[in-house]
Amino acid sequence: MLAAGINDKYDDSRQKLIRVGEILKQHNPVNIMPEIGWRTSPTVTATFNDLETVKNIIQQLKKEDLGLSIVISGLIPEIKRTIREVDLDIHTVHLSLGTFGKKELLPSEKVLEITTMCGHHTVSPKSITYYVKLIKQGKITIEIAAKKLARPCVCGIFNTSRAIEILTTLTK
Repeated sequence: MLAAGINDKYDDSRQKLIRVGEILKQHNPVNIMPEIGWRTSPTVTATFNDLETVKNIIQQLKKEDLGLSIVISGLIPEIKRTIREVDLDIHTVHLSLGTFGKKELLPSEKVLEITTMCGHHTVSPKSITYYVKLIKQGKITIEIAAKKLARPCVCGIFNTSRAIEILTTLTK
């Protein structure tokens, strides 16, 4: 992530961000921000299924010392352990404080598990129920539905593997 007003205006920073995108892509992400995004925006994002891959990426980024901020999202104890294993420290932690307001208006917990995979909330609860219906009717596979649900997620953090697990539960 390029820091707004600090290193987002320099060509070498853009090249460093592109390098981060290349490194992420080398590690076979479950999902990654489209390449045009990391070539034109101040951020590159990717999603991975296992901590060992994340640890390997962090080690490579640490070795290349590109001087860019790296944000890792996940369960805090797992992230802390992984960061310690590569001899780094956590700088900042963001916590979710839960959901407030008229919770009865929200979709089911399982649907929310899918919609909240995108950091920009571009995955519609109605599209999830639509694909669940198609899956139950045998008109589409769970894998294809997960890929279709990931399409609107421009940030690249939608985890299609996790979506397959949740869709499997929703279609039973």
